[in-house]
Amino acid sequence: MNKVFMTGYYQGVVEVAPASLSAAKVEELAIAMTIQHLRHAGVKVSTIHDFLVLDIQANERLVNKHINDNADQLETVQAKLVSSAFMKRGNIE
Repeated sequence: MNKVFMTGYYQGVVEVAPASLSAAKVEELAIAMTIQHLRHAGVKVSTIHDFLVLDIQANERLVNKHINDNADQLETVQAKLVSSAFMKRGNIE
């Protein structure tokens, strides 16, 4: 998997994230989704870490927090972040 594709995936998540999320929450969502996607594609964990921290310059603390999460944990993080965006907007009854 090349860095252009991986960067595009990360940037795509950032661009479509709900507007009501803070910048920090958008970054956490992008990190969690990118980790999950790249793991599913068979990219080594060390490569994912280096890509996020060195190439994208993502928050290293957040990368380290989620880099060893399993798929269920990553999906839970993503669901909580997206859910919180809609709760802020009052779209969930």
